[in-house]
Amino acid sequence: MDYKNMATDILRLVGGEKNVESVTHCATRLRFNLKDEKKADTEAIKKVKGVMGVTNSGGQYQVIIGNSVNNVHKELLELGNFSTSSSASGVQKGKIATVLDTLSGIFTPILPAMIGCAMIKAVLIILKSANIMQGDVQFNTIMTFIGDSAYYFLPMLLAWSAANKFKTNVGMALALAGVLLHPNFSTLMAAGKPVAFLGLPIIKATYSSSVIPIILAVWVMSYVEKFAEKYSPNVVKSILKPLIIVIVMAPLTLIVLGPLGAIAGNYLAGGVTYVNNHMSWLVSGIIGGTFPFLIMTGMHYSLGPVVLTAYTATKVDGIVGPGMLIHNIAQGGAALAVALKTKNKSFRQVASSSAVTALLGVTEPALFGVNLRAKKPLIAVVIGGALGGIYVGTFGVVRSALGIAGLATLPAFIAENPYNLIHAIIGCLIGFVVAFVLTWILGFEDIVEDVTTNQEKITGATLHDSMIKSPLNGEVVQLATIKDETFATGLMGKGVAIKPSQGKLVAPIKGEITAIFPTLHAIGIASEDGVEMLIHIGMDTVKLEGKHFKAHVKNGDKVNIGDLLIEFDIEAISSEGFDLTTPIIITNSNKFTDVLATEKQTINIGESLMTII
Repeated sequence: MDYKNMATDILRLVGGEKNVESVTHCATRLRFNLKDEKKADTEAIKKVKGVMGVTNSGGQYQVIIGNSVNNVHKELLELGNFSTSSSASGVQKGKIATVLDTLSGIFTPILPAMIGCAMIKAVLIILKSANIMQGDVQFNTIMTFIGDSAYYFLPMLLAWSAANKFKTNVGMALALAGVLLHPNFSTLMAAGKPVAFLGLPIIKATYSSSVIPIILAVWVMSYVEKFAEKYSPNVVKSILKPLIIVIVMAPLTLIVLGPLGAIAGNYLAGGVTYVNNHMSWLVSGIIGGTFPFLIMTGMHYSLGPVVLTAYTATKVDGIVGPGMLIHNIAQGGAALAVALKTKNKSFRQVASSSAVTALLGVTEPALFGVNLRAKKPLIAVVIGGALGGIYVGTFGVVRSALGIAGLATLPAFIAENPYNLIHAIIGCLIGFVVAFVLTWILGFEDIVEDVTTNQEKITGATLHDSMIKSPLNGEVVQLATIKDETFATGLMGKGVAIKPSQGKLVAPIKGEITAIFPTLHAIGIASEDGVEMLIHIGMDTVKLEGKHFKAHVKNGDKVNIGDLLIEFDIEAISSEGFDLTTPIIITNSNKFTDVLATEKQTINIGESLMTII
C-alpha cells in the first residue's frame, strides 16, 4: 500500500491543508476537524484505494482506514502543517457534538496505555488460572501494579490529553493531577479526620482512577491560564504566570472542583451499581444490538466515563464490556459470511481480513468496509448482538480487565464466578452464529467488479509494462525487511533490494542519468517510458564520502541496459562496518498500477528484477 499517495489523495479531497484545523487518529480511523465540512468530497474519498468508509459524527469528519491508519496519519503530518490535537474550528457545532468531540479528543490518545495495561492483567489472570507462577509473590505483585498503573494514574493520563484538547499547558495540567494523587494528600484523606485548607473544608475523596475531577479541573485551568497570560507583565510573565495558575488551581481543585467531580462520579457509580443489580440483561442486550450505531455516531466514546467508573467502583465491568464483546463477534460472523458468499474477489479479501480483526476486537473495518456497505449484514449484526447480549446479561457476565473486547481478550472474562467465562463464550457463539446464518439467509447487495476499471488496467498493462533488469549480482531481499525505515516502509516508493556479491552496478533500464550523488553511493535514472528510479548502494554509505566508489557516468549521460555505472569495493566497505544491502526504488511508483518484484532468491545482472505495470 502506498501510504503517501493515499494520504495525498485524502488531504486533497477533504479540502486541502487550509481546510484542516487538526487531525488525529484512533485504532482504525483518521479524525479530522475541518474548517468547512462542505468542502470535503465524501464520495470521492470512499473510492480512494485503502479507504473503507467515511462517517461524520461527534463533530469530527472520520475516514476509516483500518489497522494501517497510523501509517497514513504519519504521511498526513508530513504533507500538512496542521495540529494533531482537536480544537474548535470556525464552524459552529451543536452542544452534543461538542461534548462528543471533547470526550473523543480526551480518551482517544490514552487508549493504547489502557489497552496495554489491560492485556497485562489478562495475562496475569491466565497465569493464575493455570496455577503458573502462583507461588512467586513478587512476580504477582509486580505484574499487578504494572497492570494497574494506567488506571491508578488515570488522572495523569487524562490531564495530558485534556490539556491538549483544551489547548492549555500540559506540564501545569500534570502538576495539577499530581496534587490530587500526592501520597501525603492521600494519607490525609485516609486518616478519617477533618481536613481544611485556609479555613475551608476539603471533602474526603479518592482521586486515583478517577475521571471527572481532573477533566473538570483542566478545563477550568485553561481559562485561568488565559487570564494569567493576559494580565501578567511581560517582564515577570515567565515566573508570575505559572505561580498564578498553581496558586489558584490547586486550592480550587482540592476544595471545589475535585469534590464536585467526585460527587458526580459517585452518582454515576450508584447508577452503574443499580443497573448491574437490576437491569444487566437488558443493558447488555441494548449495547450488543446498538453498538454499531454508537460507533457510527461516535457516541461509544461517551461510554468511557461509565466504564471507568464501573471498574473503579466494583473492579469489574458488567455494563459495556459484555455487550461490546458480543457485538464485535457478531460483526466478525457477518463479515465472514459475506467473505464466503461474495463473488467479488477483492471484496472477499477485504471481508476476510475484516472478519478476523472484528473477532479480535477491532470492528470498524468490518462495520464500514463490509457490513454497512452490503446493508443487510448489518441487520444480522444487530439481531445477533442483541440476542447474545441478552444471554450474557441474564447470567451476569462481567469482565475483570478493560480494553478491546474480542477473542484475544477472552481471559479478561475470567472472574470469581467460574462460569463467567463459559457464559461469555456461549454468548459469543450465539452472536456469531446468528449473525453468520442470518447474513447467509438474507443475502446482501454484492459489490460488483468495476469492469471498466479492469479494462483500463489491462489496457494500461499493454501500453506501459516496463521490464527492469537486475543491476547487480546477488541475493534478492524484500524491501520491507531492510534496516532503513525510509525504504522499508515504502516512503520513497515501491521496489526491491539486493545484497550484492560483486562490486559492479550496471544500468537496469535504457534512459538518462538524472542524479549522481557527490558521494557516489546513490544514482538516479529515468527511463524513456517515464519510469524514475533510485539505486542506493548500501545503508548509511553516504558517510564514506565517496571512498571505495568509482563512477563511470555523470549527470545527463544516456545509458543502455548493462552499461557500467559505478564500481565499489565490497570488502573495503564491509570491513568498515557498512551493510551493502542496496534498495532499487521506483520513486514515481504511485503513477503506475503496480510494481511486481521477482520471486527469485538470487539474481544475476541482466535478469528480470521488476515489472512496472
